[in-house]
Amino acid sequence: MTESRRFDVLVAGGGMIGSALALGLSRQGWHVGLVEVAEHRTLVQAPEPAATVADFEPRVSAISLASQQLLEQLGVWTDITAGRHCPYQIMTVWDGDGTGRIEFDASELQARALGTIIENRSIVGALFSALAESPVEVIDGASITGCQRASGGCRLELDDGRKLAAELVVGCDGANSRLRQWVGLPTREWDYDQQAIVCTVRTSQSHRFTAWQRFSLTGPLAFLPLLAESGDEHFCSIVWSQDTDEARRLMAQGDSEFAAELERAIEQELGAVEAVSRRFAFPLRQRHAKDYIAPGFALVGDAAHTIHPLAGQGANLGYGDVRALLDELSRARKAGLSPANELVLERYQRRRKGENLTMMAAMEGFKQLFGRDELPVRWLRNTGLRWLNQLGPVKNRIAAQAMGLNP
Repeated sequence: MTESRRFDVLVAGGGMIGSALALGLSRQGWHVGLVEVAEHRTLVQAPEPAATVADFEPRVSAISLASQQLLEQLGVWTDITAGRHCPYQIMTVWDGDGTGRIEFDASELQARALGTIIENRSIVGALFSALAESPVEVIDGASITGCQRASGGCRLELDDGRKLAAELVVGCDGANSRLRQWVGLPTREWDYDQQAIVCTVRTSQSHRFTAWQRFSLTGPLAFLPLLAESGDEHFCSIVWSQDTDEARRLMAQGDSEFAAELERAIEQELGAVEAVSRRFAFPLRQRHAKDYIAPGFALVGDAAHTIHPLAGQGANLGYGDVRALLDELSRARKAGLSPANELVLERYQRRRKGENLTMMAAMEGFKQLFGRDELPVRWLRNTGLRWLNQLGPVKNRIAAQAMGLNP
């Protein structure tokens, strides 16, 4: 390849996952380029202090302890938590069509929190601020229009005519990854026939640093706690996954009518829903790439797998991919190997494929279990929830695994 701009690794996509990977690779000494369609200045712009529901970003992530440890190692966790964030100590889950309920408590695990709810833009902003001080070459405001594999690596073509080359290209360009399609990595996927409604709400009662989730036949509803700079504990981010027709009905409602529906759906656990921000809805689809790797190429995060949001594990699975790939490429560098070494990439794929598939299968099982109305199934899930709630060691092991700990 004759391109003048060559890298060891090119990361395509500068979201929460891609920017973390690029930063981590640069710390290992690789020559890294990061291609992102948005402009750098828009990514690092700090949000205004929050006083109303409109001031929060609707897109948030429940960052596990394992993901927190990765961000700490990258040196950005302090900057992230200098802004708005909300650690939650308790998670309460119950069946809206029965009496089953389970509660996970960080104190039972000798932990300060089960996780932390953070607006996605805060994570990206902290990562891009760190990237500005790193050797990573950020190629922003650029769209990738083509990807070609050749001996010695991969070549990316940009919309302004520039061409970039690298021994390894990592696709972090999201669920509808064009790079995955160009490289020819097929997926197994199916439509859930559901949409997830997301927005921010204000409630009359404090969220009590608790994540709430209620299951119903048409889908789960989650209230995730948010914390304003003033210490106001009455804001929550909601993710309401509903069958497509029901989601469309809810999206067509006015704010007051929608707030009343939310109150009923969460069984007024947080009192009245006093305000609702602008709502967004997106279709839910599960995807899993049959292979995460090809010669000179790897997939990470949503480009490799997407999962139902009912357990809030999407970002954490992506950060699990980042940890594994960083580990394998660190070993490769110390051994003097290319980042595109076939055995290195195969080890990455083996480490992540099984774990991701296990989590996806578990979430699909939960969705099917709570989406059925037959009396024996309802009895089984409610009895199971009550039984599990009484088994402290088993329940805590489940919580520890969700936190990314090794119980």
